[in-house]
Amino acid sequence: MPANTEFHVVVIEDDSADFLILESLLLASQRFRFRLTHVKSFQEAQQYLTNPAHDIFLLDYFLGADTAIDFLKEASLLHISQPVVVLTGADSGRIDDEVINLGAADFLPKNELSTPLLERTIHHAIEHKRAEINLERLAKRDPLTGLGNRLLFEEMLEASLARAKRKKGKLAVLFLDLDRFKEINDSLGHPTGDLLLTLIADRIRKVIRSSDFAARIGGDEFTILVDEIHDYEDAALVATKLLEAIAPPTAIRGHEINISASIGIALYPENGKTPIKLMQKADIALYEAKRHGINRLQCFTARLQTELEKNIKLEKGLRRALEHNEFELYLQPKWNLADRTIIGFEALLRWIEDEGGVKRFVSPAEFIPIAEKTGLIIPLGAWVIEQTCQLLKDWEARGITQFPIAINVSPVQLKPGNFGASVKAVLDREGIPSRLLEIELTEETMVDINSEDDNALEELDQIRSTGAKIYIDDFGTGYSSLKYLKHFPADYLKIDKSFVSVDGMDSLAEPAICRAIVTMAESLGMQVIAEGIETEEQLAALTAIQCSMGQGYLIAKPMPAEQALQLALGQQGRSSELSGQLSSSGGRNRQ
Repeated sequence: MPANTEFHVVVIEDDSADFLILESLLLASQRFRFRLTHVKSFQEAQQYLTNPAHDIFLLDYFLGADTAIDFLKEASLLHISQPVVVLTGADSGRIDDEVINLGAADFLPKNELSTPLLERTIHHAIEHKRAEINLERLAKRDPLTGLGNRLLFEEMLEASLARAKRKKGKLAVLFLDLDRFKEINDSLGHPTGDLLLTLIADRIRKVIRSSDFAARIGGDEFTILVDEIHDYEDAALVATKLLEAIAPPTAIRGHEINISASIGIALYPENGKTPIKLMQKADIALYEAKRHGINRLQCFTARLQTELEKNIKLEKGLRRALEHNEFELYLQPKWNLADRTIIGFEALLRWIEDEGGVKRFVSPAEFIPIAEKTGLIIPLGAWVIEQTCQLLKDWEARGITQFPIAINVSPVQLKPGNFGASVKAVLDREGIPSRLLEIELTEETMVDINSEDDNALEELDQIRSTGAKIYIDDFGTGYSSLKYLKHFPADYLKIDKSFVSVDGMDSLAEPAICRAIVTMAESLGMQVIAEGIETEEQLAALTAIQCSMGQGYLIAKPMPAEQALQLALGQQGRSSELSGQLSSSGGRNRQ
């Protein structure tokens, strides 16, 4: 460091005589120039904690009723970039250890102070702190874009919140997610996707101010801290500029790429006062923005707060329901369209919530998304597998072995990597043939697995190799390609009910689409089941286009397992009776 380098030193000392001694020693330095700011209390010093214009704090350990401990704790909370050197007239090894453990750069007895000691201590403390910050920032940077990572973002947000609280100010947290980035990544390759992420990071940097902070927290997700704002309009203005900056098409590796983004906004103090609350609510607002389309921004609102409280209540209810066994399996028949005979069943989860003796049916559309988001779908899915296998075992004891039962599987269940093994373990334990347990996955899940998760594909291949069948549910509503469909280990396509029936219509809702799905499935060696058949006219139209299987209220609604058992027993009895009649008839003909 060159001679005559100037250091701005904040001296926190309530004894004027001690300050004069310290001042004279520092001003006597021939090596450095020291510019001093003198404050006499911890409260007065707080304004300097968030001021980057000085280089170091020299702090008396005892400050009236306060001690350096209070200051060091506050400095640690704010992640200040300046070192703190503690001075004291007391000779105590305990105090020395205590302040060092709390982050002080050094501890100096006042009776040992000299100009060379102060020069060396201040110089080393500043240099060491700068090196420490540089290393820390390198460790907390996203290696691809150079932006901060989640950990650094949370630290910066925590420090900004402390400043805003002290100054009674406002700030905003923005969650930014690229629209349809997965499609670009899948079609053009990961190298192109990485270059696009780097470009987006540069565009974000050019929009935000030096006082703001941006991070990449995973995949195509970015967070932006917008500091020192006046109101929502300030945050929305930054968000709008970000959307405009990201939107222009760009050429990467010979491809012209059009990209857009969606942004969720949460404000301090209106939407939360801690990093986790603000990030959670910005994420919820982002989800709401994406739900309504692309290239949109959404601020967290009272309505979203109500939904959040509802979801928290649902999560607590789910945990209680798992503990108190409030779930039940209903079964809906799958049937042959030609003769309306049952060919199997689909297991559907039902939750009858018990709130203080008052029972309430909770729709799967309400609780399944919460279960997936919280990870509760893992134990819930395990419960469904166990119960289904127990049903199959009970049915086998009653002589029913020809009706497989399909269970719906969430992509979350496939992520841990042990789904196939756990299913096989239950089947083996209960002695159930694999052909009797079928797996249903939505088309959206199929796309996610094909594009992101080779392990999940291997697991499904493993399950299918045992003889179990795999269905692609809700087909026609997602964004799958023929390439995905061709390579996915599936046996059946289920035409989504929106193409079969619409309220107020007796005829087939989308006959052309249904015909196209049947033709495509046939060419790929797959079979088709139509969902949501409600009228004879729909049944006739599906039969005419060679769709041979279906589900729907025309034959049967979902029903309790015991009722499904009676239905299966009834059909089996009729089949046995018919078989017996045919045998008798055959015997008479031979006579």
